[in-house]
Amino acid sequence: MARAVILLKLTREGAMSIEQARAVYEDTKIFFARTGYRIIDLYATLGEYDFVSIIEVPDQNVVEHLFRRGILAAAHGTFQVTTMPALPFEQFVKVVDEIRPPDGSSREEKLLKEIESL
Repeated sequence: MARAVILLKLTREGAMSIEQARAVYEDTKIFFARTGYRIIDLYATLGEYDFVSIIEVPDQNVVEHLFRRGILAAAHGTFQVTTMPALPFEQFVKVVDEIRPPDGSSREEKLLKEIESL
């Protein structure tokens, strides 16, 4: 499973119908059950974003799944959605270790080789 952080900002319509938040959340849970998503956590926040959600999605076609989620939220007209795929810190460290240059080669050489392989 892959994780993503979803940042949600209420639209004007969403703020004016905030009492509908539970119904939107319930609709989202139904959608998640059909697509293999899992809500890890959902927070109401103060600041630039009104809600922050951490979700898990199946590894295959992660981007496609995240687009579906964004489209569903936008269809309600109540949220602006920002989605950020996320790695647990330990996995991030492994990625950093993988690109760390072996002794004797410069970091620039390693990065150039990595870019060329893309």
